[in-house]
Amino acid sequence: MTHFLFEYRYADQEARAGARPDHLAYMTALNDAGTVVLAGPLADDAGGVVVLDVEDEAAARAVVEGDPYTGVGATTGHTLREWNVIIPAQG
Repeated sequence: MTHFLFEYRYADQEARAGARPDHLAYMTALNDAGTVVLAGPLADDAGGVVVLDVEDEAAARAVVEGDPYTGVGATTGHTLREWNVIIPAQG
């Protein structure tokens, strides 16, 4: 599997608030499946970061497209970066 960082900025706080329950359910289901490794908003609440464990970039893009935040335009500036993990998470 390959790790990707998905970064985004919030574009519409009203849309974000309305889609948040569905977004959290989506991310939780992906976390349960092992696709989302870590996720959360940045400390300044300007956006968020998600660490994905997926087969390839197409799979990472599918996660972004399936996110309810994407569907309602709550986020912008979507960036996907492949990440070469050298030191894995402890747990």
